[in-house]
Formats: sequence, structure tokens, C-alpha cells
Amino acid sequence: MMPRVTFLHPDGKSGEVPSDLSLLEAAEKLGFPLNHDCGGNASCTTCRVDVIAGAENLSDIDFDEQDLLDREALTEPYHRLGCQARVRGDVIVQVPEEKWGEPGIGKSGEMKISQK
Repeated sequence: MMPRVTFLHPDGKSGEVPSDLSLLEAAEKLGFPLNHDCGGNASCTTCRVDVIAGAENLSDIDFDEQDLLDREALTEPYHRLGCQARVRGDVIVQVPEEKWGEPGIGKSGEMKISQK
């Protein structure tokens, strides 16, 4: 059985993806446009997500990811970079509002999930 990844945001996406994809790769596979200004090279934080459930089903945080998160003062353990965190099992992540595509999106607080 493949892991289920759920991205919580106004246009919600959720679906099964092959194990060991990064969250960024999972987002692309599910058709969710997770921002990644650096191209997924762990040199920015635009793909940052907040892990809501299933943190134990993601790869361990490595030095480069931790260093970048520390520099951005994102020190809580639920912060992860989508380009670095690899899926090992079911996980639910919240995409922070300031990372959503258009200003004003998500202000209503509604969460919709489309299944794939």
C-alpha cells in the first residue's frame, strides 16, 4: 500500500504516492503547486510546510535542512522543507498561508480536500 499525503490549503489535495518521494515531488504528482523558488535545492524556505500528523512517517531532518530552518527562525519540530522531507508513510501537512499562490487566498479558513 502506498502512503497517503494530504496538503491542507484552500484547494486541498490528498492522494497516494510512491514511498520515498519528497513532499515537493508528492505535491507535483498530486497536481498541487507547492512553491519552491530554489528549484528544490534546499536553499530557500518557500516549500516549507507544517506537519500536522505523521511526522514519524517522514525522513529524519538532515543538517542542511535544519541549518536553513534555523536561519529562518523556524525551529519548531513540525516545520519541514517539502524538498527535503521524504515520505515513508501517511502524512498530513499544512501549507502556511503566506506561501499560497495569490494574496488573500485561504483567509476564509475553509479546508477542502480533493481525493486522487
